Amino acid sequence: MGGALSSVDLGAEHMKELERLIDSAAAWPVVEKCSSLLGWLPDARVPAQDTTANRARAFRALLGEIVDDAHRAYMDDPGDSAARDTLAVGALLGLVTWGPDQSRERATAPSASKEVRRGLAGSWLDPPVQADTIRRRENKARLLTEFRHRLHDWVEPSPEPRAEPSPDPRAEPLASAQPVQPVLSAQPAPSGSSDDPPPTRPAPRWWSVPRAWSAAHRRTVLAGAAAVVIGAAATPFLLQGKDGAGEVLSIDDVARAESADSFVLPLRLDLTPAQLDRMNHDKYWQGGAGHTGSFTSWFDGQKAVWAENSLINVTLSGATDKTVRITRIDIDRGACRAPAGGGTLFYAPVGGSGEDENIGLLFDLDLPQPVAMGKEGENYFSQRAITLEPGEAETISLFVSTHRQDCEYRFRLRLVVPGGKKAVTRTIPEEGSPPFRLTALATNDSSLPYSAYRAMYVGGAASPAQGAFVPADPLTYDNDPATLTQARPGAGP
Repeated sequence: MGGALSSVDLGAEHMKELERLIDSAAAWPVVEKCSSLLGWLPDARVPAQDTTANRARAFRALLGEIVDDAHRAYMDDPGDSAARDTLAVGALLGLVTWGPDQSRERATAPSASKEVRRGLAGSWLDPPVQADTIRRRENKARLLTEFRHRLHDWVEPSPEPRAEPSPDPRAEPLASAQPVQPVLSAQPAPSGSSDDPPPTRPAPRWWSVPRAWSAAHRRTVLAGAAAVVIGAAATPFLLQGKDGAGEVLSIDDVARAESADSFVLPLRLDLTPAQLDRMNHDKYWQGGAGHTGSFTSWFDGQKAVWAENSLINVTLSGATDKTVRITRIDIDRGACRAPAGGGTLFYAPVGGSGEDENIGLLFDLDLPQPVAMGKEGENYFSQRAITLEPGEAETISLFVSTHRQDCEYRFRLRLVVPGGKKAVTRTIPEEGSPPFRLTALATNDSSLPYSAYRAMYVGGAASPAQGAFVPADPLTYDNDPATLTQARPGAGP
């Protein structure tokens, strides 16, 4: 396609197809027909199984990243006109379904009505305008032109400066996926959108967490996932009572506790054997002699996202002279979308045994109304509460899973203090901080369940190397260890 059209013609085609998308709310059938935009995807984002549907999925995820980046810029500076213009286009595309005076976590389903989407887009402009103003050709052309420039910067980033060599010539640094692009966190249509059918999943595997957990497996999963902590961010802060009760609860620590879990990078990453060995040591021997302290920062720098399962340990303590009762912990889903392929999958299914002494709560993001389930599968708070005496500390293990979608989320705690006028509600992370995020695996072919990715490494319960990550070929690996024998890093096309 690039040889048939000049760059000017391609620009015109991009604009024509972007206009087609805003007319149809970026619905999947329309995205799949935008051949010029799909051909604009950088090589590192093209899924290994290069089909039109997979490209459409990757391109829609890229649009979501642009919108998400603009939303963060808007939260930092509500007067940022470029961010507001981008969010206005996001509203026209059906990716932004909340207004500037609304909480993103309360976003509604995208509207099929052009008038509704134009009205929402107008509310994002500064000053706000009416829907009929957005309809005018000159205004729509200006917004789309600016958005195309943003899209250009996203798919054709400026070259990164060369990294300085490591001061220790014996140490080979962990590789970075190239080109390094900002932000994976996308803002797609919320779950349940008719445009985003759940991807086809392979047959359930014994180590996955099924929707109906057995009691023994629930206990095993909670204990196994808590076995090793590879990244812990202590976040002490106090929750203030809105009813004059003062400080009622101290959140002493919020730690992402991950044991041999899976995660996804947005771009393809080829690790040399030495780099992979270093990463394995950082992951499994953190705090020991082999620990270099680089894994967590590397994970964040790669814009990696945990996949399928996530465990977060929250340590709470009473910060008042009265008893504090936690009567509910809910999970608030934010932006959800179908999981995107391309990039790199580090696949490490949960395994483990033993008992976890913490209070364990399980949340299934795929349920219409996720509730906190105990280790026996019961609605934990239907018949009990968590009680904290003054100064008493308690660690709660919050386990989250998804097998269908890619979601942002927060936990919402409902607190009651005897004598208080009303309950106090607080969130983890608190509003204004980035939410947690978890993605399902992108799978399209049950016989080749990982072919949507361009590179893959296998670890955890599926690894033949005592849990350490080993390279795999996403086009041939099918959960059988025998298919690892000819694997090589970055085997995707």
